Amino acid sequence: MKKLTPLFLLAFLTGSALLHARPEFRSARRAPTPYDRYMGSVNSVLRSLDGRKPSFNQVARLLRQGYDFRYVYETPYVAPTPAQTESRRAGDCKAKSLWLADRMNDPSVRYVIGKARADSPISHAWLMWQYNNQWWVLDPTNSPNPIPASRVRPGEYTITYSYSRDGSYRHSPAGGYAPVAGRRR
Repeated sequence: MKKLTPLFLLAFLTGSALLHARPEFRSARRAPTPYDRYMGSVNSVLRSLDGRKPSFNQVARLLRQGYDFRYVYETPYVAPTPAQTESRRAGDCKAKSLWLADRMNDPSVRYVIGKARADSPISHAWLMWQYNNQWWVLDPTNSPNPIPASRVRPGEYTITYSYSRDGSYRHSPAGGYAPVAGRRR
């Protein structure tokens, strides 16, 4: 039994780092979220995604385009349609992320709500995208480039809720870095 104790302690102490480095996306469970009633445009876009997976370069180009949109804070909770965001070339994190999801047209993309930084007083929206068996943070508000999930530090991009074409998910605050709804199907 004494031999197991050091191993258990090591696993406990490194557990959050391991979750952080290799997000397994298992802590989510399908359940209603407090934002569901505001997600009309998000759900509409996610359900309409039916394209083939875009190339990494296409996504990087679209991300830079969305990042260049002027930041304008809009109604809390409700994202305008991607057409509205594109015509104004402006929007907040919800609008820019939804616009990007629409333009990517990849049914596996996840629209997420959480904290970009643990000490932030407000929630943030961004996308999670899996490409070549690696998850990427796509944040058109804060970064013009895709961010490899494996390089996100503790306390950054922590997901509270996620949305896919299959529904909404709640994520455990103890789930470590950015757990996303389910495994890829």
